[in-house]
Amino acid sequence: MSHRISCYTLFDVTHTGVLNRSRPNEDDVEGWIQKRNTQCNFDTLLQVISLRSQPDLIKIPVKLEMNEELFSKFGFLYEHTKDKPLYYWKFEFEVHHSSVFENGIIPLGSLYRDCEGVPMILSKTHVEMLPAFLDVSDELKNIYFEVI
Repeated sequence: MSHRISCYTLFDVTHTGVLNRSRPNEDDVEGWIQKRNTQCNFDTLLQVISLRSQPDLIKIPVKLEMNEELFSKFGFLYEHTKDKPLYYWKFEFEVHHSSVFENGIIPLGSLYRDCEGVPMILSKTHVEMLPAFLDVSDELKNIYFEVI
Protein backbone atom coordinates (compact mmCIF):
# COMPACT_ATOMS: atom_id res chain seq x y z
CA MET A 1 0.00 0.00 0.00
CA SER A 2 1.35 3.41 -0.96
CA HIS A 3 1.22 6.53 1.18
CA ARG A 4 0.94 9.95 -0.44
CA ILE A 5 2.81 12.85 1.14
CA SER A 6 2.56 16.54 0.26
CA CYS A 7 5.54 18.84 0.59
CA TYR A 8 5.04 22.58 1.09
CA THR A 9 7.98 24.96 0.89
CA LEU A 10 8.79 28.65 0.60
CA PHE A 11 11.73 27.87 -1.69
CA ASP A 12 11.18 28.03 -5.42
CA VAL A 13 11.32 24.37 -6.45
CA THR A 14 9.87 24.80 -9.93
CA HIS A 15 10.58 21.76 -12.06
CA THR A 16 12.15 23.26 -15.18
CA GLY A 17 14.05 20.28 -16.56
CA VAL A 18 17.26 22.33 -16.83
CA LEU A 19 19.85 19.79 -15.78
CA ASN A 20 22.95 20.95 -17.62
CA ARG A 21 25.48 22.80 -15.48
CA SER A 22 27.29 24.40 -18.41
CA ARG A 23 25.86 27.68 -19.63
CA PRO A 24 24.01 27.52 -22.89
CA ASN A 25 24.65 29.76 -25.84
CA GLU A 26 21.54 31.80 -25.14
CA ASP A 27 20.86 35.48 -24.83
CA ASP A 28 18.88 35.02 -21.60
CA VAL A 29 21.63 33.66 -19.36
CA GLU A 30 19.98 35.10 -16.24
CA GLY A 31 16.73 33.31 -17.05
CA TRP A 32 18.64 30.07 -17.57
CA ILE A 33 20.37 30.50 -14.19
CA GLN A 34 16.99 31.02 -12.50
CA LYS A 35 15.61 27.87 -14.13
CA ARG A 36 18.72 25.88 -13.20
CA ASN A 37 18.62 27.07 -9.58
CA THR A 38 14.97 26.17 -9.07
CA GLN A 39 15.58 22.75 -10.61
CA CYS A 40 18.53 22.31 -8.22
CA ASN A 41 16.24 23.08 -5.26
CA PHE A 42 13.72 20.47 -6.42
CA ASP A 43 16.48 17.92 -6.99
CA THR A 44 17.85 18.63 -3.50
CA LEU A 45 14.48 17.94 -1.86
CA LEU A 46 14.08 14.72 -3.82
CA GLN A 47 17.53 13.62 -2.68
CA VAL A 48 16.66 14.31 0.97
CA ILE A 49 13.43 12.33 0.63
CA SER A 50 15.36 9.55 -1.09
CA LEU A 51 17.69 9.12 1.89
CA ARG A 52 15.04 6.91 3.53
CA SER A 53 12.64 5.99 0.75
CA GLN A 54 12.17 5.65 -2.96
CA PRO A 55 9.54 8.23 -3.91
CA ASP A 56 7.16 7.18 -6.68
CA LEU A 57 4.58 8.99 -8.78
CA ILE A 58 6.00 12.39 -8.09
CA LYS A 59 3.64 15.23 -8.95
CA ILE A 60 5.80 18.11 -10.09
CA PRO A 61 5.81 21.25 -7.96
CA VAL A 62 3.22 23.95 -8.51
CA LYS A 63 3.48 27.56 -7.45
CA LEU A 64 0.50 28.70 -5.40
CA GLU A 65 -0.49 31.96 -3.77
CA MET A 66 -0.36 31.94 0.01
CA ASN A 67 -3.52 32.28 2.08
CA GLU A 68 -3.73 33.17 5.79
CA GLU A 69 -4.43 29.64 6.99
CA LEU A 70 -1.45 28.17 5.16
CA PHE A 71 0.82 31.07 6.10
CA SER A 72 0.37 30.16 9.77
CA LYS A 73 1.93 26.74 9.11
CA PHE A 74 5.25 28.34 8.23
CA GLY A 75 7.57 30.12 10.68
CA PHE A 76 6.06 32.89 12.77
CA LEU A 77 8.87 35.37 12.03
CA TYR A 78 7.86 35.73 8.39
CA GLU A 79 5.84 38.83 7.64
CA HIS A 80 2.82 38.95 5.39
CA THR A 81 1.49 42.17 3.94
CA LYS A 82 -1.80 42.29 2.12
CA ASP A 83 -0.42 44.44 -0.72
CA LYS A 84 2.31 41.97 -1.74
CA PRO A 85 1.33 38.39 -2.59
CA LEU A 86 3.43 35.58 -1.18
CA TYR A 87 3.91 32.26 -2.87
CA TYR A 88 4.73 28.74 -1.85
CA TRP A 89 5.43 25.58 -3.81
CA LYS A 90 3.72 22.25 -3.33
CA PHE A 91 4.47 18.83 -4.72
CA GLU A 92 3.37 15.31 -3.86
CA PHE A 93 5.08 11.97 -3.82
CA GLU A 94 4.25 8.43 -2.80
CA VAL A 95 6.24 6.00 -0.72
CA HIS A 96 5.49 2.36 -0.04
CA HIS A 97 6.04 2.66 3.72
CA SER A 98 5.61 6.05 5.39
CA SER A 99 6.91 4.48 8.60
CA VAL A 100 10.47 4.97 7.28
CA PHE A 101 10.05 8.64 8.23
CA GLU A 102 8.92 7.96 11.82
CA ASN A 103 11.22 8.91 14.67
CA GLY A 104 9.18 7.52 17.56
CA ILE A 105 7.69 10.94 18.35
CA ILE A 106 5.93 12.16 15.21
CA PRO A 107 5.08 10.26 12.00
CA LEU A 108 7.42 12.30 9.73
CA GLY A 109 10.00 13.21 12.37
CA SER A 110 12.99 11.65 10.63
CA LEU A 111 12.11 13.40 7.37
CA TYR A 112 12.07 16.75 9.19
CA ARG A 113 15.39 15.94 10.85
CA ASP A 114 16.90 15.03 7.46
CA CYS A 115 15.74 18.37 6.02
CA GLU A 116 17.12 20.54 8.83
CA GLY A 117 20.00 22.72 7.62
CA VAL A 118 20.12 21.48 4.02
CA PRO A 119 21.42 24.33 1.81
CA MET A 120 19.00 25.75 -0.75
CA ILE A 121 19.31 28.44 -3.42
CA LEU A 122 17.40 31.67 -2.94
CA SER A 123 15.57 33.04 -5.95
CA LYS A 124 13.86 36.27 -6.88
CA THR A 125 10.54 34.96 -5.61
CA HIS A 126 11.59 34.13 -2.06
CA VAL A 127 9.98 35.44 1.11
CA GLU A 128 11.85 38.10 3.09
CA MET A 129 14.03 36.74 5.91
CA LEU A 130 14.16 33.32 4.25
CA PRO A 131 17.45 31.66 5.22
CA ALA A 132 19.50 29.90 2.55
CA PHE A 133 18.81 26.51 4.11
CA LEU A 134 15.86 24.35 5.08
CA ASP A 135 14.60 25.21 8.55
CA VAL A 136 12.01 23.25 10.51
CA SER A 137 12.05 25.42 13.64
CA ASP A 138 8.91 27.19 14.78
CA GLU A 139 10.51 30.59 14.09
CA LEU A 140 11.68 30.10 10.51
CA LYS A 141 9.94 26.94 9.30
CA ASN A 142 10.16 27.05 5.51
CA ILE A 143 9.14 23.49 4.73
CA TYR A 144 6.56 21.08 6.04
CA PHE A 145 4.99 17.79 5.03
CA GLU A 146 1.54 16.23 5.34
CA VAL A 147 0.45 12.65 4.84
CA ILE A 148 -2.71 12.75 2.71
